[in-house]
Amino acid sequence: MTLANAAALFHWIKRNADDFAVGEVSQALGWPKSSTSRLLQNMHRHGLLERDPATRRYRLGLLILELAGRHRAGEPLVEAADAALAELTRQTGHATGISILVGTEVIVLRSRAGTQPLRVVTPPGNRGPAWATSTGRALLARLPDAEIAQLFRRFPRPPLPAAPHSLPALMQRIRRVRSAGWEEASNEQMPGLGGVSVAVADARTGDAVALYFAFSALHVNRPERRALAAMLLEAASGLAARFGDVAPPAPRAPRVAHG
Repeated sequence: MTLANAAALFHWIKRNADDFAVGEVSQALGWPKSSTSRLLQNMHRHGLLERDPATRRYRLGLLILELAGRHRAGEPLVEAADAALAELTRQTGHATGISILVGTEVIVLRSRAGTQPLRVVTPPGNRGPAWATSTGRALLARLPDAEIAQLFRRFPRPPLPAAPHSLPALMQRIRRVRSAGWEEASNEQMPGLGGVSVAVADARTGDAVALYFAFSALHVNRPERRALAAMLLEAASGLAARFGDVAPPAPRAPRVAHG
């Protein structure tokens, strides 16, 4: 394995694929299939790639994803968002966190436990399916449709029946995010898990993060979710103004009933 070949592979993955087989890489990069197979096996052995034992397809390894998360965790936008979420956790008692998009997955950068009786905490470094989480769809909504279609040209198996099961179903959810400025999920990634999210970016770097509340789906009703979304939108609007995000989180916050 050479460093140049590994770098070439990473650049190809960034533009073209989330998971891939030996033959696809060989054909795309013009490498002999035997040497391509050895390269992927060596990268798998060193933790740079993972391999699905059922499909035998490769994808980015946990080491790469952890490094990406660590690189982003100290950015000014992340620090500012974390401070805003600390106050929201104090006000509501709900768990909050920050995630980023890597391919078709989201990685948790920061998380904070709430004080609710049923606590939902996702540790930093945890990754999940972008298409089946509120954070993932909030971040995907900022991408062009063609890029989303490329990422999901082979649509993954939904973790649970409530999650989108096809690209058209995902795009329907994404159009809703773009209209409302926030997204919610319920019983899609894990049974009983619910969440609401918004996304905001730093204009200087172009990097986007998702801010979220996580909670027990059974114990937070629709009006409460809209109230939490309104709080996230207010926080994201302040961050967007501070970091020059040209895409506002939403045209307006959801209306919340009082009394």
